[in-house]
Amino acid sequence: MASSAVSTSVRQQNSRAELREAGAGRLALRGSLDFDSVAQLRPQLRGYLQPGASIIINLKRVGHCNSAGLALLLQWVEDARHQGSSIEFRQIPASLREITDLYHLTTLLPIVD
Repeated sequence: MASSAVSTSVRQQNSRAELREAGAGRLALRGSLDFDSVAQLRPQLRGYLQPGASIIINLKRVGHCNSAGLALLLQWVEDARHQGSSIEFRQIPASLREITDLYHLTTLLPIVD
């Protein structure tokens, strides 16, 4: 687990997203997950990915999410696997659920309702 609190804000072309600590092994993602924000968000998870770590990311406060946001979550799953960590996503927004259903990706994303 990273030793200091992390809050990453990304602002480009009216896009804003944040990844914050929300307790031991818990993170909260909020804002818009789009092409402008995801590139800056991806590396923010790395400090939490330790062998044997279990990470829970709450997406309750994610507003807009397009395919770039979905790609970010899939990449985080892959990054966690490579580091020997587990990851799960909770309270995903309806828009993201629609995208995962549309592309039959629900089995690739560890979503817990």
